[in-house]
Amino acid sequence: MTQQWLLQLQPDPHRTVDPAMPSDAVTGAVELLGAGPVRWVVQTAEAIATGIVEQVPEHGGGHGPVTTLRRSTESAVLAALRLLVSQSPRRVSALTDETLEGCREFARRGIALDQVLRGVRLGHARLAHELAAAIEEHVAADQRLAELRRVNDLLFTYADSHASVMAEEYIAERNRWRGSDEAARRAIVDDVLAGRPVDAQTATRRLHYDISRTHLAAVLWCDNTDSSPPAAERLHRTAMAMTRTMAAAGMLLIPADNTTAWVWFALADEDTPGRAEHLREALDRPQDVRAALGPPAPGPQGMRRSHLGALQAERIARHSGQWLCDYQEVRLVALATAEPEHAHWFVQDVLGPLASEGDRMRELRETLRVYLAEERSLRTAADRLHVARNTITYRVKRAEELLPAVTTAGNSLELRLALEIAQRMRPQS
Repeated sequence: MTQQWLLQLQPDPHRTVDPAMPSDAVTGAVELLGAGPVRWVVQTAEAIATGIVEQVPEHGGGHGPVTTLRRSTESAVLAALRLLVSQSPRRVSALTDETLEGCREFARRGIALDQVLRGVRLGHARLAHELAAAIEEHVAADQRLAELRRVNDLLFTYADSHASVMAEEYIAERNRWRGSDEAARRAIVDDVLAGRPVDAQTATRRLHYDISRTHLAAVLWCDNTDSSPPAAERLHRTAMAMTRTMAAAGMLLIPADNTTAWVWFALADEDTPGRAEHLREALDRPQDVRAALGPPAPGPQGMRRSHLGALQAERIARHSGQWLCDYQEVRLVALATAEPEHAHWFVQDVLGPLASEGDRMRELRETLRVYLAEERSLRTAADRLHVARNTITYRVKRAEELLPAVTTAGNSLELRLALEIAQRMRPQS
């Protein structure tokens, strides 16, 4: 059969992209299509999602929204592939559960319908382009034109149905959302985060949270959406546990998407040293939940300030893998990595061979980082790393031998910053 070429699809071996779909969906897809085509779907969908965000920025807005878009796009591309392989195309649904949830999230976030549908059109156009290139590679020359027509006809029908059903679901969700108390609360929070003036008394009454207090913002998210209980319940439990541990006077939780929540805690004071460390020690690590904290700050402007800091801490935490990340501990790295590509170049230039991957290089970098942070004290560095002083001496010497000559004789501030970035951020692929 001509369409069997679809089962020969293979991803670019030089790029690695992790799936955004749930693991059971990936497993089922592999059983149906094979590992190669599914990896092709994941890679293609990631490129489609990136292109959509570039041309329709409203689809972005942080890690959570982009992950939802990627999950929706992967599911749609996979459904299209199943359609093209299937002998009974009409049995393939135009809207999967993932694309349906993505559509509902667009409505709740207030993204205009025309922008949503523009994203759909961009996605289908990119998919058609990628499939045309694959036909050139895998289909015999005398069959390409017929296969291209078949693929284009089915994709057009699928895209038309996809857009129609998506518009219907979007309008239904938008109408439901507009009349909800959750929407009213989110509108107030959006005004605060945008820096627009709000009436403090009205906002406090509607939010059931005193916005005039000192606030500590947090971003909570679930890494694993497959486990039980549901993500929303795990996020709420974690927020309540943090409220009790900090003895906060109040807590406001706003769902950002299916796996992420924005939280604010009302504090008795602004400056309590060691708050993050206290949370790490007092709380059992929540099940598949991670947290990023912003800096405490007072009043409505403080809600915004602390939230923006929490978003930066979230960005760092998603690279470093730690379960609780405090902005005040990583603010220098957050500032230095606002442009990730430039930060990557900086680390490569300053560290040279010491920036290489591998456990040994990471060990040398961490030893040098701690040694410099402890003002070159062998004893203190040895105590922090739980190794002998001679080990510190050897590792530091070896690390310094790997540094470029210009760094060894140059600015120690740049060296310390490069080591901090390398410790907190994953390397670029």
